[in-house]
Amino acid sequence: MEKVGQAAAMMRKLAGLLGFALACAWAAERPRGKIVNGLERLLYVTDKSGISVYDIHEDHRLQRRIEIPDSGAYKGISVSVPLERLYVTSNLRDELISIDLKTDAVVWRRKPGRYVDSQAITPDGKLLYVPIRDEDNWKVVRAEDGETIATIPVGRGANYDDSPIGSIGPHNTWMHPSGRRVYLEVLTLPWVFIVDTATNRIIGKVGPFAKGVRPFTVSDDEKYVFANVDALLGFEVGAVKNEKDEWGGPKLYRVEAETPAERLAQIPNPPKRKPHSTPSHGINIRPDQKEVWVVDGVYGYVFAYDVTVMPPRFVAAVALFEDPARQPHPGWVSFSLDGRWAYPDGGAVIDAHTKKVVARIPTSEKLLEIQFRDGKVTRAGHR
Repeated sequence: MEKVGQAAAMMRKLAGLLGFALACAWAAERPRGKIVNGLERLLYVTDKSGISVYDIHEDHRLQRRIEIPDSGAYKGISVSVPLERLYVTSNLRDELISIDLKTDAVVWRRKPGRYVDSQAITPDGKLLYVPIRDEDNWKVVRAEDGETIATIPVGRGANYDDSPIGSIGPHNTWMHPSGRRVYLEVLTLPWVFIVDTATNRIIGKVGPFAKGVRPFTVSDDEKYVFANVDALLGFEVGAVKNEKDEWGGPKLYRVEAETPAERLAQIPNPPKRKPHSTPSHGINIRPDQKEVWVVDGVYGYVFAYDVTVMPPRFVAAVALFEDPARQPHPGWVSFSLDGRWAYPDGGAVIDAHTKKVVARIPTSEKLLEIQFRDGKVTRAGHR
């Protein structure tokens, strides 16, 4: 009976692969963007029920939409370059969804756990690390077929009595460019956990930070973690290693941002409940590793800090609004692959060097750049 069951499972898998192959054969290839020096640069942005695609070479003009039926409330986005697949997590039906970047067709949909959140992918495009917010763990998922191959228990937090934030489990993920380590954050816990991807075991934790960690980023040289923490407008800096050169160092600095006084006057009555329940929910390091950008989610700003010095030094405050009456509430910030453009959630494209808004598109928290050469995926960014 066991052999019969295995044979049946194999037949189902082959049927699925055959169905996908036929679908790809019948599906039209995606529209091409403007090509400059042989390269297409497209920005994939989640919207209410799919993905909006913008042509970076055409001043971020909307090129097309990819509808993903029965999906929405997206929590994460990532790309496998070798497989030429895009992955989103959707809280509408608790799914991890794989999309073929050649045809815009859905390849598969899986449910690795209860409340899939913001994932990261290994640089070889083979494995996804997916936080399961309503559980206590990350699932390691094979990018090719969506099968879960490992579980990493990390833990759960405990809600704040004064300002509860809802579900308090595994939340955000950051992958080192080498793929050797992945960094994990659990809501309300004051740590960033470090996992060895060869063993899928926790090898250290950075902190404790002043309060629960929210979005965070890690320098490519793995010296520093830059973390939003609950109740702080700004960020804190932690050491990835301790004095003994072991994984998991202490908090080093606290950087408190300041909303410009004129903006405080424009919005005398800010929302009683802060977006994402905290002043700053969005931080990223520019690809050249020289600046960290952090959002002001209440008053509609992003702040840039020089991180070539420690403690970080304030550089600029960039307003996301044109009309003072508008109240954008950014919840994330990402960069283009070359670091020229900053993409905060809040409807603005910012020149990362001049600190000027150069375009306005309906950005979201889940977006990334994908580059194509001769129609083939060659590079992809991350959240």
